[in-house]
Amino acid sequence: MSSRTFTQDHYFTQKQCQGQRNFFKNCIPATAHFNIVQRLTAGLSTLHNEIYEKKLDISYINTNLKVKVNRQEFQILARRYRVLNKVGNGTFSQVVCAEDTYYPEGRLVAIKIMIPRFNSIGIQATNDNTHIIRLLNTFMFKNHFCMVFDYYGGGVPQIHHMANEQYKLLALRKLACQLLIALMYTRKLGILHADLKLENIICTAVIDFGNAMRIEETHKYFDTFNVQTLSYRAPEVIMGLPFGIGIDIWSFGCIICQIWLGRPIFNSSNKLGIIREIEQFLGPLPVSVYKSGKYFADYNSNGSIKPRNIVENENVSHSTRMENIRRLLNTRDINFVGFIDYIFNYDPIKRPTPSECLFHPFFTSLFPFKLLFDSQLMTTEIRDTFIDDDQIQRKNERNEYE
Repeated sequence: MSSRTFTQDHYFTQKQCQGQRNFFKNCIPATAHFNIVQRLTAGLSTLHNEIYEKKLDISYINTNLKVKVNRQEFQILARRYRVLNKVGNGTFSQVVCAEDTYYPEGRLVAIKIMIPRFNSIGIQATNDNTHIIRLLNTFMFKNHFCMVFDYYGGGVPQIHHMANEQYKLLALRKLACQLLIALMYTRKLGILHADLKLENIICTAVIDFGNAMRIEETHKYFDTFNVQTLSYRAPEVIMGLPFGIGIDIWSFGCIICQIWLGRPIFNSSNKLGIIREIEQFLGPLPVSVYKSGKYFADYNSNGSIKPRNIVENENVSHSTRMENIRRLLNTRDINFVGFIDYIFNYDPIKRPTPSECLFHPFFTSLFPFKLLFDSQLMTTEIRDTFIDDDQIQRKNERNEYE
């Protein structure tokens, strides 16, 4: 687990109301320096354009990485980092574990070594106080751009084996809360992670921003760039609709369900299969929302899927949907079921923001945000701060869709 956990210290009392702003200020640190972000994101749009214009073939990348990670070949990188072993590789890079020799105790770091032609891909925001992996340093090695991060061992705790449901729910709440704080931070920066999945979460820190993009640039990827891993892909992406920050919330919901069940909630190998699984779990896709999608006609005309307007039978559909969620998750906790229903809103515009998620009754046992928000303990000034920030960001996101 992350060193940052939520305990009874975070229960707000009347005397602590004055310190609420400091709490949220600490959770959402200042934006990374623009020069750093600009340097590390400069190549993503170029990469997309080259692929779209068929100037770049990426089919060979997985088998021709040309990044040799051999301790005998080099022991020290940047006169500082002693390579210990390779820990993973991706389409555009390889990752090694190294010892930072600047620290007498031998601090471990992870170094992401980019393939030369993709040296500029990815957004990596520097921060010291949120559940997002920290960018510690950058350097060049033999024409490879290298990024140094904190090293995290292990993955997300395996809570699906727990027999006691209340202990499982408590652990899940803490994990979910920490991930939401990370998403609050990326949303504040105006960044979509666009590839949230369980493999990109280590010790409740979000890693691998290689597919991240700025919200104002999402229109460049609507037609030709497959964002999100398929099992975590939001329906608006599959259907070819404009997308925004809501796709990260959808992926967050998939992650929470996977942590609870110990397996992906949607696990088909193709887009049609994913849509079928989504509809079986959550009910039919609403025509009013998805009819303008680029691929909606394809899914609707092949006879396999016939979305209906959910508004026509809203009450029955919602009760069936809630029962489907309860049965699939095998839980008796109504707040948990309601939280998953809340996250998986088919309408991207109505899908909750990370801060709105934290106000859901599911988190009341950790800190009673909603009770406090509705009570007289929270001053009008602080309440307006929450409302104004979310309304401004929602307005901006709505403009992006339109």
